[in-house]
Amino acid sequence: MRAMQTQTRNAQRTIIASRTLRGASAALAALACAALISACGSSGSSSSSSTASTAKTTVTTVHLNTARVASSIEQSITAQRHKVSHVVCPAVVVQAQGVKFECKATVINPGKASVVTPFLVTVTNSKGYVTYVGK
Repeated sequence: MRAMQTQTRNAQRTIIASRTLRGASAALAALACAALISACGSSGSSSSSSTASTAKTTVTTVHLNTARVASSIEQSITAQRHKVSHVVCPAVVVQAQGVKFECKATVINPGKASVVTPFLVTVTNSKGYVTYVGK
């Protein structure tokens, strides 16, 4: 009878130890998942900081490379009209979808007056792609 009681107690201890090990494994897995999730985050260009009395948010604005836009317009005029030109665009333009601005192209005509043509430029996405049309 004692042998049977000893076996029963050993079996109960094994079950309790097994449950404890399973619980510890589950807790460890949950901790690992939490660590992985906390490692994920955005690497956007905005940051924020706050104090007890004042909330302050700082957003970094990305500006379009307008010199590159001017160069593209000059290349288009050369390729399509076979004319030499000089294009001037605003120095600071926010690089955001839907932003519109105007550049001025001066076409140089030897022996004649130069012709100034405005170009309407539209930013098509936040990566800086643009379309332009001469007016």
